[in-house]
Amino acid sequence: MPYPESPSGKLALALREARWAKELTQGQAARVTGISVSGIQRAESGKSVPEAQVVQRYVDKLGLDTKRAKALAAKASRPAGQRRNLTPAPAVRLLNNSDDFADALRRVWEENGKPSAQTMQSRVEEVCKEAKNDYVFLSRSTANRITNRRQLPTSENQLRSYLHACRVKESQIRVWLMAYQRVKTREREEALAKRQAEEEEDKRWMDWKGRNRAEQAMTALGLDPVEPFPGSALAPWTVRCRQCGAVLRVRLSAVLRGQGGCRICRSHRSAPPVPLPIHGR
Repeated sequence: MPYPESPSGKLALALREARWAKELTQGQAARVTGISVSGIQRAESGKSVPEAQVVQRYVDKLGLDTKRAKALAAKASRPAGQRRNLTPAPAVRLLNNSDDFADALRRVWEENGKPSAQTMQSRVEEVCKEAKNDYVFLSRSTANRITNRRQLPTSENQLRSYLHACRVKESQIRVWLMAYQRVKTREREEALAKRQAEEEEDKRWMDWKGRNRAEQAMTALGLDPVEPFPGSALAPWTVRCRQCGAVLRVRLSAVLRGQGGCRICRSHRSAPPVPLPIHGR
């Protein structure tokens, strides 16, 4: 269950508890209620709000309390019976990259009713007075950037402050912190691998043969160097297009990936032909 403390997660847990009380598997519950096995699985997953007739079957056939079922179903649904449209995100325990983590942070904000940035700042200001060591000030601009997926929290304490502003329970903070550590570890590993790859690429072109090969790669595309090779495949290199005479700044690494060439000539080739006027009619 992705978000057990969300309204849809609480409803799904209540459905599970009703089935467990009868000591039934999902397959057995499907036969008792007349709901398909896949319907039972969807209703108890917490990923979406089950239809009213499905919840009623749990009430009629599995003994789920009527008042509790109605209250949970009402909270899990939008006003006027519409379902909430939440940002898709993996379960917190499965988060391991920055994009998914940003989606999960936005979703937890949506599940709390999308509090304003001012409300989030005020909530954190209150808790900072009681537990200064575990929380940091969360400005309105920072809250906005995180909810809009323009940045991740810059520290574990800022993450804790954001989650508190979204009313995430203290018992769930630990799994979020573990996910944050995984994401940051992966970011560091990817940055190190990229830096090492760039250094290895630069070494390939530092000697005379490398410079000669670099010039050959450029001239093969109709680009004549107008300055010495800068010594790095990633550094901008000034060249002149043999066809149109334009002076360009290109990177050898882009040329080797097939992304080089004169962009001016390329844009002219991709432009639609201009129709010629027809005379004599």
